[in-house]
Amino acid sequence: MFLAVRRGLALLARAMHTQRALTLKLRRAGFGAAAAAQAVPRLQQLGYLDDAGFARLWTRGRAARGGESCAQVLAGLRRRGVAQDEAQAALAAEYPPAREAEVCRALAARLAQRLPPAAGGVAGGVRVAGQLARRGFPGAAVRRALQELHLTLDGLEEE
Repeated sequence: MFLAVRRGLALLARAMHTQRALTLKLRRAGFGAAAAAQAVPRLQQLGYLDDAGFARLWTRGRAARGGESCAQVLAGLRRRGVAQDEAQAALAAEYPPAREAEVCRALAARLAQRLPPAAGGVAGGVRVAGQLARRGFPGAAVRRALQELHLTLDGLEEE
């Protein structure tokens, strides 16, 4: 276990990890399941391993970079082994709905700039809305972003 803790410290010195990620890396480094299962809680006791802290930092970075919805960020946290309640708390603290709406608007504007000149109105609105929806943005945020860009989904002409 001592060697596994030491290796875990070396990995944590380079970057934050979740419990699950650190366990996987220790296993890949040749440590058995028992050694990894003992090392990870010990590192947590010592304060070097904190899934909630990882979730906050990772979410803050994703929010700052932009282009991802809360749903995508939540899915990313869950894939990395962060518990649902810790992931939700990180999202609430670091990526509030108002920030998500800003990101949606900015992304919609970038996507609309890439549209061919003839693809305004409904056609452009459908294309942009589809891309935003695939990224997990809520429908209300997508509709507001489209309205600001004078794109539509309801068959109306450009405003």
